[in-house]
Amino acid sequence: METMIGSGYTTSYLIYAIFLTLACGVLILQVDVKGFKKNNMHKEGKVSNVFGWLLIVLGVTLYVVDLFLK
Repeated sequence: METMIGSGYTTSYLIYAIFLTLACGVLILQVDVKGFKKNNMHKEGKVSNVFGWLLIVLGVTLYVVDLFLK
């Protein structure tokens, strides 16, 4: 009988990365973009908007990939 050390006790840190990218993307869109637009910083607002959506798309993509890898 073969025993595998650590079998069944592995932790995937990918779910933490997915949560962090989604949370950061939402926070950037909710806090930074509104603050930049309120202070008439339109260029910074546009960059934050793109970066926030990029993080959300990356988080969703990682989640879908993680579903297919399991």
